[in-house]
Amino acid sequence: MSVTLLMQKSWRINLGRGLLGLAIGGLCLWLSLRGLDLEELRTALLQSQAPWLAAALAAVVAVAFIKAARWWFLYPRLSRPASWLSTFPVLMTAQMLNVLVPLRLGEIARVGLMLQEHVSAGSTLSTIVVEKSLDLLAVGCLIILILPAAVLPDWFPLSSGMSMGLSGVALLAALLAIWLGRARLKALAGRILGFRGWLPARWQVRLMRLISEILDGLGALADLKSALPVLALTVGNWLASVFTMAAMLAAFGLPVQWHVALVLSLTIYLSNLVPTPPALVGVIGAVTVMTLRWFEIVRVEATALGLALNVVLISPLVILGGWSTWQRFSKLTRGNFKERWAWSLGLRKHP
Repeated sequence: MSVTLLMQKSWRINLGRGLLGLAIGGLCLWLSLRGLDLEELRTALLQSQAPWLAAALAAVVAVAFIKAARWWFLYPRLSRPASWLSTFPVLMTAQMLNVLVPLRLGEIARVGLMLQEHVSAGSTLSTIVVEKSLDLLAVGCLIILILPAAVLPDWFPLSSGMSMGLSGVALLAALLAIWLGRARLKALAGRILGFRGWLPARWQVRLMRLISEILDGLGALADLKSALPVLALTVGNWLASVFTMAAMLAAFGLPVQWHVALVLSLTIYLSNLVPTPPALVGVIGAVTVMTLRWFEIVRVEATALGLALNVVLISPLVILGGWSTWQRFSKLTRGNFKERWAWSLGLRKHP
């Protein structure tokens, strides 16, 4: 199959995913608002307490900083940027893209923007793989911890959550095994790439360098000095996420219960399993209503909280991501308008 046909197929898949996400978002929004008295909903929104909403927004920003710091620790020591603060604007641009453009461009942007920071693509790819595996493991651990309390709704995708946790364990174990055997794998890759000169020498060098960087980067958690901060920051990330939900409950005068906040945080995280619309419009609200109704919270209050939570979770990412992208764009003097934006978003190689 030609490269052109592959690109066309990929474009069709992404377009289909985007349209499906829009359909799901519209359906979720309709289900959330169906049959509600909009005046009662408006009253519930206006009665929310600003200090608690501000606390929730601060927690979302804290999560962003925690994730940026954890990402920095996932880099091999020799490949890390000088400061973890340099990963923050890159991560914000990536997350902004992921929430606004439902095509998962964020990971591509991370690789491209870190290349501009003189960090190799292989090193960045390895951190993303380990990061995703760690997140899957964390979800599985949280579900196991709350199972004895029997607070999960009947409709909660327990099997999916457990599968994610088991997948995280399996992936991390596999990554560690690959890292331990990296010398043999590098030698094997060298023999395959150099077999009978089927690949030009310059491509052999480039691919070997990429493979070596990826393999070396997979051992981030094998280094105790890196693993401990990564694990601590992962715990801090979930604590801040649960606090966000608790602050939102308090903002609408609802009982602040840790298990409700934790289950709501988990259900919103798991909602990413399905194609989502831009800014997750409709999805966050529907998931919030489903979760809070299980805990016998009045529907109009649950809907109001869901609408506000959508803004609280998404607006900081868009604002911080937009600001980070603008800072890069404003410093560029070469290229036309379109090229400068592509470079600022990490979606095109900077000359």
